[in-house]
This record gives sequence, C-alpha cells and structure tokens, in this order.
Amino acid sequence: MSRIVLILASAVLFAGAVAGCGGGEDKVLTKVFVAPPWATDETNEYNLVIEDGSVYGTCVLETRLKSDGTNTRLNKLCGDGENRDDGTVLVDPATLRPLSANRSQVQPEKDQRLSFSSFYEFPIVKFVADENGKQRETTRELPQPDDTSPDPGYYDDESLLWLVRGIDLREGYEASYQNVSAGTGQTFTVDILVEGQEQVRVPLGEFAAWKVRIHTASVTQYVWIETEGAHRLIQARIKGIQDVTYKMTRSE
Repeated sequence: MSRIVLILASAVLFAGAVAGCGGGEDKVLTKVFVAPPWATDETNEYNLVIEDGSVYGTCVLETRLKSDGTNTRLNKLCGDGENRDDGTVLVDPATLRPLSANRSQVQPEKDQRLSFSSFYEFPIVKFVADENGKQRETTRELPQPDDTSPDPGYYDDESLLWLVRGIDLREGYEASYQNVSAGTGQTFTVDILVEGQEQVRVPLGEFAAWKVRIHTASVTQYVWIETEGAHRLIQARIKGIQDVTYKMTRSE
C-alpha cells in the first residue's frame, strides 16, 4: 500500500467511514462554533505518524483571513513528496458557515487525479466529483434553522480541524451538527464531547489540552486542543485504513 493511500483514507476524518450513508438522522442539532480563536493568519505543521511510530507524511494547516473581513480560507495541505491530498474551504469568518470547498488528490505514479468540490447554495449543497476529467454531480439538502437546528446547523468536512477549536471548551460539553462531505456526496450527523484535560507531548513540546471526542454512527476520532491562547490543534488521532496521529511540529 502506498503512503498516499493512507493519506487519502485518513486526512479527512469521516469520508471513508460514512460512504453510502445519507443525512436523514432524526436528531436535534445544537450550536457548535462559538467564535474563532484565531485573530491573524496562521501556519501549523504536523507529522503524520502511523501505529508503528514511523512518520509517513506531513500536513500543514493554514488559516488565511481576508483583509476586508468577508471570508476566511482554511487550507489543509498533506503529502509525502509528489503524492498530495490537499483540501481548502472558504468560510464565513465569524460563524464558519461554509461558502465553498474543494479536496484534490494527486498520485503521479498511478496517473490519478481526483477532485471533490462543494458549492453551497442554501438550502442545498451541490457536490461535483472529477476523476481524471470525468465528472459527476449530486445535490443534498442542508438543515434549515428551526426548533431542531441552529443557524448554521452544518459545517464542511474540510473545516473540522478548525471547527473543534472554536467550540465551548469545557469538560462535559456536548453538541451535534450535520457534516457535509464532498468526498462521499453525503451529509451525516456528528456528535462532539469534551472529555476533559490531558497533558500531551508532541515534537513541538508538552501542552495542556482539551481531549475532544468526535463520533459518527460508524467511527470515533479524538483531537487535543490547546487550553490556552488561540486553542491550536496540538494532536489528532484519526481512524482510516491504518490509524494515524497528527503531531504538531511547528507553529507560526
């Protein structure tokens, strides 16, 4: 199995786990994102570590604020050399409401190029998948604000590693929202629980962090969010074909 296959399976938290699942779960959604903890542009880098402790790739998470305050661009850039798995999402700077998103995967040795895009035209999202030039499209309805859903009650899959930084970080906090995944062309419910604080050691150092559980109908992931400052993502444990852990190596 090539390294890029592991990246494709793991870099987006839920895509592989929910293929074929629709977004019809009957669950009350709650407000998730409180406010952005970042005030300026950011670049945070991570090693991607598999179960035997070896590093097979890296990821860079970039936060880019537009000077006029109209939107924020979130970039997740992962790879192991020529092989790439990159995602980007354009969001409202205050609420993280998604405007558009794209995830592209390049594997030169197999001459393979994949692209998955989401275009938000409330009350629907349009998905466009492109596999080496062959396109297919589908649409899904988005949850509308009512007694069972806040505004917004949905977020794009590409924004997840930022979304968890802006939740109400306190022990026992719980919330649910609809995740929108262009990689599967589906929406599905995600449940979040803040389990408590832990000390986490990564290549950049040791940090006090909130341990946050992220759960769907078929998979459970964990992230560790810095308790102080801009609530940076310090570590994330992602399940895929192989379990992989993001470990922070640099931050600026």
